[in-house]
Amino acid sequence: MRKFKIAVALAGPGMMVGPALAQDDVTPAPLAGVWSLGETASCESGPAWVFFADGYYAEVQLPDGAPAALRIWRDEGDAIAYTHAHMPFAGHERPMRVRHLTIEERSSERLVTRNYRGVARIFHRCPATSLKAPKGQSGH
Repeated sequence: MRKFKIAVALAGPGMMVGPALAQDDVTPAPLAGVWSLGETASCESGPAWVFFADGYYAEVQLPDGAPAALRIWRDEGDAIAYTHAHMPFAGHERPMRVRHLTIEERSSERLVTRNYRGVARIFHRCPATSLKAPKGQSGH
């Protein structure tokens, strides 16, 4: 849904009134979902981040790799704030440092970010069905 502002301009003796897109009211594309990581989309295999709507994320290998890293994330509009820990989660007894991925380009299908070291990280949205349960995983 797009929000509109009314633009009013004087045109000689009369006035023109019409809708104009409200640039300051644009809602950024939501991040929750499965995102492949790399220059090109690779939803069949390869590294991916899964952003959960409740603020957790997991790093996985598509299609069925177990999580190799997980922590928390927050959408800050122009950046993704996150904490980061890889298996076997050394340092789990103390709080993690918050880091940021600065968002340089953002659409519903692609994210171009730069990490705190200045390294580009490009994400491509994948269907939720790209992620499979690891072989041998039992149900809960």
